[in-house]
Order: sequence, then C-alpha cells, then structure tokens
Amino acid sequence: MRMIRPALLLGLLMGFSFASSLYAHHGYASYDMTKTVTVSGTVTEVSLANPHSALAFDVKDEKGVVSRWAIEFGMLRALMAEGWTKETLKIGDGVTVSLHPAKNGAHVGVLAGKITFSDGRPLALSPAK
Repeated sequence: MRMIRPALLLGLLMGFSFASSLYAHHGYASYDMTKTVTVSGTVTEVSLANPHSALAFDVKDEKGVVSRWAIEFGMLRALMAEGWTKETLKIGDGVTVSLHPAKNGAHVGVLAGKITFSDGRPLALSPAK
C-alpha cells in the first residue's frame, strides 16, 4: 500500500505536466477561422489517425499550375463510427473541400464544412474540433 501512493502521485504529476501540451494541440490560431475557402483536387495522401486525420490533395488552378493542399479533419474514432475505412478515400479520388485556410497563405487548413467526391457524393464526417 505504501508503494501505491507514491506511484499514483507520480503518475498524476506526469499526467498534469503533459496536459497543457495536449490542450495546446486543439488551438487553431494559425488558421483564419473567419474565412472559408472551397477547393477541388485529386487526393494524394490520406491519414486516418488521432488526434485528427489528414488529407492531402493536388489542386490545379486556371493556368494548369498544380499546388498541393492539406487539411486536418475528424478523429479516427468518430470517422470509424460514421463508417469510414481505409478504402473510403483513395489516392486518385476527386474531391471538393471547404476549409478554413492558413493565415500565412500556405495551402493548408482545417475542415470547415464537408468533403464531397467530384461527382457530388458527400462523405460522412464531422469537422475537427
């Protein structure tokens, strides 16, 4: 019993020391949350993971110049509950994404609304929180 208390106390202290860094992850200070951009492109990478999943896709502008965009979105557990598998989005799929873009102009963002296939079919998901 004497050994359990110090171990429990040490575990709690370690947990609290990591709490601020875990909480800090959820900030979206680098994104312009007042602006929503919709872009269409071709999926190049999909990562279903925690704490947030990620999607990279190539977007072609009106001059034919291709730029790589990336977004973060739903948590793995929530996506799986909505029926997602590693086959839901595949490399080469055409998508349209509504996102809050980076304030610095980089081609990254956080999901603002939805992801749809290029044929208009929506993907079931909840925006990242």
